[in-house]
Amino acid sequence: MVWDSKSVKARATGTALAALILGAPLPAMADVMQIGDSGAEWIAGGPVGPAVGLVSPDGLDDAASVEQTPLAIDAELHPQSITEALDAAGPSRWRVRIAQLAAKYDISPALLEAVVWQESRWNERAVSPAGARGLAQLMPGTAAQMGVDPGDPTANLEGGARYLRMQLDAFGGDVEKALAAYNAGPSRVEKAGGIPNIRETKLYVAAIMARLTDTVRQ
Repeated sequence: MVWDSKSVKARATGTALAALILGAPLPAMADVMQIGDSGAEWIAGGPVGPAVGLVSPDGLDDAASVEQTPLAIDAELHPQSITEALDAAGPSRWRVRIAQLAAKYDISPALLEAVVWQESRWNERAVSPAGARGLAQLMPGTAAQMGVDPGDPTANLEGGARYLRMQLDAFGGDVEKALAAYNAGPSRVEKAGGIPNIRETKLYVAAIMARLTDTVRQ
């Protein structure tokens, strides 16, 4: 079978995204920022080392064979932009805890980080109009079900990780359904047989999946 360059790029992104969600190792990439007359752009280099354990659904296990493409940055770079980008991946003070919870509940760290970013933007004191609280935006009933104090950031984060794991188990590892259940409740997902026709939930799932894809491309 012959693949054109667009097909190869699409398969590469899909393969890397699947590996990211499932917690499989990705090849280390050496990205270089090139600054010229037209502004700054990231040039994605080749793998620093050999790709280990990265296998696509069709058995493609050589990530080094995938064409690398430049990632352009249209806006000017500011220190604030860099800080926001780092925070989106998880503030440094939470990275160790994220890794611990990801290992404990068998969840990709990138998936857990993306959920927390979407829920609270890492604001430990965030409270929604509906009463959801903290980093993982736990409702009082969910926090009680998880046996955690939603006002304790560390406990709140663990409650969110455990609840996400429960949804992944309930929906056979289907990440999109699990995310929809986290947002709208598992009963709505079960009734709809998938992502319910709720605008907020559709946008929620799409935003997190897009963030995971962006993480793969960086």
